[in-house]
Amino acid sequence: MEHPPAETAPAPIRPRERTERVSAVVAALVMTGFCVTLVVVWPWQGAIPPIVAAVVAYVAWLKTNYAHPVRSRRVIAAYLCAVAFQLIHMSEEYLAGFPHDFADLFDTSQDWTEKSFLLAAVFYMSAVLCLAGAGALYQIRVANYALWFYALGLGLVNAIAHFVLPFLEGGYFPGLYTAFGHFVMSVLLIYFLVQESRRLKAEAATGPAAA
Repeated sequence: MEHPPAETAPAPIRPRERTERVSAVVAALVMTGFCVTLVVVWPWQGAIPPIVAAVVAYVAWLKTNYAHPVRSRRVIAAYLCAVAFQLIHMSEEYLAGFPHDFADLFDTSQDWTEKSFLLAAVFYMSAVLCLAGAGALYQIRVANYALWFYALGLGLVNAIAHFVLPFLEGGYFPGLYTAFGHFVMSVLLIYFLVQESRRLKAEAATGPAAA
């Protein structure tokens, strides 16, 4: 007497990774507070590029590493190296008098003091970027937004702006010498972030079938 074939247990289905709406809201609130602070503290000409970059970075983050936070140490290492280079870049800006030269270039009535520059751009921003690197190690979604903000804002947009400012000034403008390094680091980080997002999406799509 033939026995019916034993039924095999179905392959375990891994739960789909849920996106946290709270993370998107928190990042949006932080971004809004950051943009408002820039408008209040900095000359409006200097606030426009990082504000635009913050919004674009938010969209890029939602499209990529929001659903699939970065896991690769290579990406995080590249980001931390970029943050370290940011400090070198701001050292050149500070020593060459970037805040005053920027205010004079655009003939703004709102003075940009060295104290304001150091507190906002150097100390506070660097602290946030370092904390974001630590958060990225634990796949915290909000921290991944900071990775995109550096790549597009503090890196790419900042570098392009430093290539343009000398033409407006008619000569050297503070930050020019280290701007190319910013450009290279930001392009490399953007490439790694996109590559990581594609890899994680592919793993999420094929993972359940392979289980």
